[in-house]
This record gives sequence, structure tokens and C-alpha cells, in this order.
Amino acid sequence: MADIPRLMLGTSPFIGAGQFGSKSLDYRRQFFDNPDNMTRLFVHSAKLGVKAVQLVGYQPLVAALTKAEEISGDFFVVVTIPRGDFARNLDLVSPLEPEFVSVHAQFCDENDDRLNEWIDMIRDAGAKPAASTHSPGTTIPLLDDMGFEAYLAPVNPIGYGMEPDIESTLMALSQTKKAVIAIKPLAAGKLSPERSLFEYIYRYADSISVGIASEEEMAETYSAAFTQ
Repeated sequence: MADIPRLMLGTSPFIGAGQFGSKSLDYRRQFFDNPDNMTRLFVHSAKLGVKAVQLVGYQPLVAALTKAEEISGDFFVVVTIPRGDFARNLDLVSPLEPEFVSVHAQFCDENDDRLNEWIDMIRDAGAKPAASTHSPGTTIPLLDDMGFEAYLAPVNPIGYGMEPDIESTLMALSQTKKAVIAIKPLAAGKLSPERSLFEYIYRYADSISVGIASEEEMAETYSAAFTQ
């Protein structure tokens, strides 16, 4: 889909996601507990030409991005709703006017019986519904006839997070007509942001969301992405 930016700032480090292992707690203290540090990176990202964010919809992140938009103007926002009260969490992120709102991977991978209800709620909130998945090889074919307009799925050349295996994941990504936003492109720090990496991922995805924890990482990553 041409209307989705090809590169987004991901926010998994900001919540101290478990995939980062020993760094997770430090990341959470640095960012989740200090929203100004998130705002600083959002604003710096905009200065470098990436005004698109794949946001995990917790209150500190919403507040940090709201502050960044007061400085840098509106961002293209894709929000993943965390587990919990869906309606309340949707209300929390709605002031950001996200383009896409994604249902958490746990519910999509389990084909939760509330998915259709949540799709309608997302549309009523003025956004396009998306599905996050940790098992794209099975979940995408299962959900492809539903009303989702995009998938947030792990894509990287070593198959990290691409359950049940890399072959079925790449087949599902190739066959879907929905937009694909690649997550975990650097495999939680196992891969370096190189031009060839982005070239590989863009074979299967319309956009790439990269979690970044410093201005130095941002410069290196964006430079590699923009030269592909």
C-alpha cells in the first residue's frame, strides 16, 4: 500500500519488551519511566525524515508521542492495543488519530471470538483495523478473509519470531493482499541494520518498523534503510 510509510520508528524498547533480554529492564527504566526520553527520539526521528511511529498503546508512550507532535507536527501512527480492556485502551490512543489500530498478537493468533467486534470498534474510532501476529505462517491464512487491512508480522532473514517456521511465514506474506508492516527486522539486536537486510525485508513487506534506543542507533539504521 503506497499510503503506508516504508519506515517507522518502533517502540518495543520503550516498554522494555522481553525479547531484549538483559537490556529489557534498563530500557524500561530509560524510556517507559522517563517519557521525555521517548519524546526526544520521536522528535529526532522526525528531523531525520521518519515521521511514522508503530506505537504500543500504553499511556506513557501515548503521552510522549502527543508531546512530540506538539513540537514536530502530526506523525503517521500505527498503534497496537495492549492486552486489557480493549475499549478503554482504544479510547486512550484515539486522540492520536492513528491510521491503523492493531489487535494484540495473542488474540489474533488464538483467533479470539471478539475479533470481529474489535474490528468494528476500530473502524468506528476512525482507524483501519490491523492484526498483529507472532505466528504469521498460520495466522495470516486463518484471518485473511476477515476485515483486517494490514498485518504486523515478524520478518527477518534468520526467521526470528517467524512461527511456525520461516517457510510458511514467507509464503503467507507473499500470498496475502493486505498490507504488511514488518516487525522484529533486527531480530531483537541479533542482526545489524545493513542495506541488504532492508532489501530482503522489503520483498515481503510494505513497511518496516524498527525499534531504536538511541540517536546513534537511529542514524545508523535510517542511513541503511534509505540507501536500499
